[in-house]
Parts: sequence; C-alpha cells; structure tokens
Amino acid sequence: MADSFSDAGLTSRIVAIVDALDYGSLPPSAQRELVRALVNAIGCTIGGADHPLVDVAYEALFEFFGPPTSVLLGRGVRADGLSAALLNALSGAAYSFDDTYSNAMLHPAGPIASALIVIAQRQQIDGATFLSAFAAGLEFACRLTKAIALEPAEGEMGWSQTGVVCAMAAALASGRLLKLDQRALASALGIAASQASGTRSTHGSMAASLIFGNAAQNGLRAALLAARGFTGPDTALEDRFGILALFSRKACQESMIVGFGVDFELLHLTYKPFPCGMVIHPVLDAVLQLRKAYDITGPNVERVLAHVSSQAIKFGWHPAPRNSLEAKVSLHHWIAVGLQTGRAGLAEGRMEMVEDAEVLALRERIELAEDEALATDAARVAVITVDGARHELAVDHCVGSAEQPMSDEQISRKFMQQVGPIISETRAALLLEQCWALSQSADVGAIIATGM
Repeated sequence: MADSFSDAGLTSRIVAIVDALDYGSLPPSAQRELVRALVNAIGCTIGGADHPLVDVAYEALFEFFGPPTSVLLGRGVRADGLSAALLNALSGAAYSFDDTYSNAMLHPAGPIASALIVIAQRQQIDGATFLSAFAAGLEFACRLTKAIALEPAEGEMGWSQTGVVCAMAAALASGRLLKLDQRALASALGIAASQASGTRSTHGSMAASLIFGNAAQNGLRAALLAARGFTGPDTALEDRFGILALFSRKACQESMIVGFGVDFELLHLTYKPFPCGMVIHPVLDAVLQLRKAYDITGPNVERVLAHVSSQAIKFGWHPAPRNSLEAKVSLHHWIAVGLQTGRAGLAEGRMEMVEDAEVLALRERIELAEDEALATDAARVAVITVDGARHELAVDHCVGSAEQPMSDEQISRKFMQQVGPIISETRAALLLEQCWALSQSADVGAIIATGM
C-alpha cells in the first residue's frame, strides 16, 4: 500500500492520507466515535430490515441475485455482495433513524459500513483493520461535504450530500480493506465519483433511502473494479469538471485537506433519538417535554404554535403526509403524534399513526412559523389547552444534537429496541456486546453473521 503515484493534486494527497490512517494511531475520542457510529449503523440496519420499502426492493431484485455470499442483516437470508451492500444500506436508512454529521445533512455511516461488511465476509478482517477503513471513509465523507457545502463553501441545497459523497467514501474504505495501492485507490475514488448523485426531491419517497443503497453498492463496486485494474480519473476531486466544481457553487479545498488525519470531523457525528428528519428533532423534543411536564393530552390541545428554523421549514414542511415515508419528514405529523402519544419511536412513524383520527385532528391545530435566528437544533413551542392555559418551552439544543449527544447507554438502548424484535433479545444482546468490542475482534465477518 506504499505505492505513491503522485503528490501534485488534491485527490492524490487525500488518497495518501486515507492510505495511512490507522485505528491504533487515532486519538481515543476518534476511536470511541467510530465504534459508536458502527453500533448505531448496525442497529438501524437490522431495525429497518422489516420495513415495507426493503420488502419491495428485495422482491424486485432477488431473482437477479448472484451467489449468496453476504448476509442481509435482520432478514435471515444471504445475497451476492453487491446486492447485500445495496439492501443493507437501504435498510439502515428506511426509518431515518441513522447518524448525522452535525454540521450538515449528511448520513455517512450506513452506506460505508454496508460496503465494508461485505468484504469482511469474503476474507478474514480483524476489528482494528475494519475500523481503520471505516475511519477513512467517514472522515473523507465529512470533509468532502464540508468542502462542498459548508461556509466558506457555497453548496447547492438540492443535492443529497449522502448521495454525492458516500459512494466515494465507501470506495476508499473498501479499497483499504482490499489493500489497494494508492493508484488503485485513486481509481476507485474516480470510478465512484462518476456515479455521484442523489436529490432531495426524493424526500417522502422510497427513493430517498435508495440513495443510501446506491452509495454503498457503487462504492463497493468501484473498489472491486479498481482492484482488478479498472481505471478512473486520478483528479476526480479537483478537475475542472470534477466533484468540487460540479457540486458546489464555491468549493473550499482547504476544508478537505487541512488537518486531515490529525483533526477529525467524524467527532461531529451525532445519532438520532427519533426516527425522522433531523430538522424535526428540536420541535419534537420540546413537544415531548411539554406533554410530560404539564400532562397534556391530545384532546386537551386547542392550538400549537411552533417557531422552527429555516432548515426545518425547508425540509420538514409536509402538513398532510399521505404515507409513512412522507411522515418521516413531516413536522406536523411528529408534533401531533408526540402530543397524542407522548412517544416518538418506530411505531409512531408507521401508517397506523399517520392515519390515526386523533393525530389527524391534532395536525389541523398546529401553526408553524419560520424563525431565521434559530439554529437547526433549536425550536420554541407554545401549547394552548382548551382551558386557556398556555405552556411554553424553548429548546436551544435538542437531545441528540452535538451539544446534547446520545450517551453510549442511550445508543445501546436504541440498538436493543430496534434489533431485539427482529433477531431475538438474546442474539441482539450478544451482537451489541460484540459490536462494542469490535476493535478486539479477530474476525468481523463472524460477528456480522450474528445479525443474520
């Protein structure tokens, strides 16, 4: 892995850093975050295995599967590696319960992990080697999004950052596990870059989750092709027709390279406590707190006034969701269901609650206002009850945000709530223990088999 083919351009410099990243040399904080990200990703993948959109995709594709070499987590069956990468990543995104790079709307862990676990079942990979590759992919994804979309860069909001960057991230991570030299890693990156895509117009449809599946599959395929000598451009990032130029009005290369391998953007990963769009979390957090503090129930609500961020209005304005997919990104649904039930779990996002008469009635009593001064993790809510009382709460940083991150214990509890009903409480507990101890494992593939 020491074949340095060039040091002239951004892509080659990034590849050299990715090639050198080693789990054992990472600061303890980064090591810990990698494992947290993996535990969350595996939990979400198994938890989403029974989602209707995964059933549809499986039924559409299974007759075209190749040899069954790779586990479909939570489904009790195997598929060929490329199909498994797609379906596992699709499953991990099905409920929008995944991770988030807190500085942007990027969800990288699921697609990257889904590509890597295919390789870990093909050849024996120890935990530290697996986590080194995972680190390379996560850090690349966060930094590329930063270079494309975060100030001083000027991004295009219509692009799904997960769709744009995660195939490349999965390609580099997979290339690390396949022990590609730097020239081949650059080709893998270039091949994956040729398939970078994904639009936010898909929100509220099955295609929104397919973006994650495509990223995993495209990244894995790119690395497999590069391993056999298939070539891609070695300036995929900085070329005048490259990723930075095409997906950003004004890119910032410095965000990509400065501190890479020393300072870790992956430390800004957060994990969702609620299975819905991240921009909904602040107002939902406020609603749940108000309901608990004042014993508010749905029939007692006269009116709800909620001030939310510009991002929340932009991506969460779906006042009358027609199905569970639209409900995932509906402020109105989650405010109503939170007040009605006092809960915000997987069950509250399913069709039974989307069509619930009392939830529907509550939705009609919700008023939303955009407040440009509010950060994306903040909201203000007032609930006026039928007796005229007014109960208000401001959330400056919602639960699960960078300022109030989920603890290891909360991530474990979330894992068990998702995984236990799918593969049994006993196997879920064993898998959870194995995932937390992954860095000490001699064979990641054996652990993955537990999640079948």
